[in-house]
Amino acid sequence: MGSSSEESGHSSATEVVRCDLLSPTGDYACRSRSDTAFLHALEGMAPAQFHFDEESAGKLLDVGAIVAAAPKDAHLYCCGPTAMLKAFEAATADWPREQIHIEYFTAKQEPSKTGGFVVELARSGQEFVIPEGKSILQVLLDANVDVDYSCELGICGACEQRVISGIPEHRDAILTEEEQAANTKVMICCAGCKSERLVLDL
Repeated sequence: MGSSSEESGHSSATEVVRCDLLSPTGDYACRSRSDTAFLHALEGMAPAQFHFDEESAGKLLDVGAIVAAAPKDAHLYCCGPTAMLKAFEAATADWPREQIHIEYFTAKQEPSKTGGFVVELARSGQEFVIPEGKSILQVLLDANVDVDYSCELGICGACEQRVISGIPEHRDAILTEEEQAANTKVMICCAGCKSERLVLDL
């Protein structure tokens, strides 16, 4: 996990929450007490464990130990810097996916803009060639297709569309590995396509 906050990519704060119906617990990490948002409110919420880098000789929160100590029927929630989220994903790799909840604030991968495929909208019958340098979402918006979107980074889920046929190249942080492998839905703000044609339920 690295020897210092900066080396690990640990920016401001990371929170790991272990939760069952009766006894939710939380571990909150930050560089210092003065950097911690809502510290006084959080201190009044039991049980909560705090980790401050400057009080721990630069030693980072041990995400693996937190996961290992959690009951196997618990639901685990984590949000924070990318490096810490990757550590959490590694520590929970053998957990049931429905018990693991992660919130990314930055993209896991760059959006695919290699282009070279056709997107067909099944309901309207429209077809669009996706050129290099543009995402599926950008092409649809340019053509005044009414689609929901927000982050354009694959982290919010607003642009999710149902896939009728074709093989998306997933780049989002929303779908689980199993959902991506199923290829039944796609985040069009960041996905590419591994097949020549992608048919969407639009």
